[in-house]
Amino acid sequence: MAGCNDGNNSAGDSAKSGGNTAATAPAIAASATASGAPATDADTKAACTTISGDIRTTMAKVAKAEKIGPPAGHSAVSAEYSAGAAGLYAHMFTASTQVNDAAKQVATAMSDLADTYATAPGKTPSKTALNTAVKQFQATCATS
Repeated sequence: MAGCNDGNNSAGDSAKSGGNTAATAPAIAASATASGAPATDADTKAACTTISGDIRTTMAKVAKAEKIGPPAGHSAVSAEYSAGAAGLYAHMFTASTQVNDAAKQVATAMSDLADTYATAPGKTPSKTALNTAVKQFQATCATS
């Protein structure tokens, strides 16, 4: 794997790794989808679809956990938001910078809600920041 070694790589191996990395980047950039759009656009659209699904799934699981009611339900809600944020991070690295940034805002809002639910189980926090982040993510995906 490029960048990883056990300390025994020769200069030739290092040059070979660098050569492979350099050769791979243009090949990826030069590839295109059937429509002629760069592959990164297809990756971004796929990431938008996947992340949107992750958001919907998380919100459905949160709604189910909210039905339990406080305080036990708030622990479940916290866990669902934490898991949802982790899922978003796992899928955002193949998208454009704009989509990644928008998805990160959603994940951050989910993490913040998870923390609030965990530390104040008797209160229901505002979801305004999450709703705003989700709308921004959707708008970003619509223009990507």
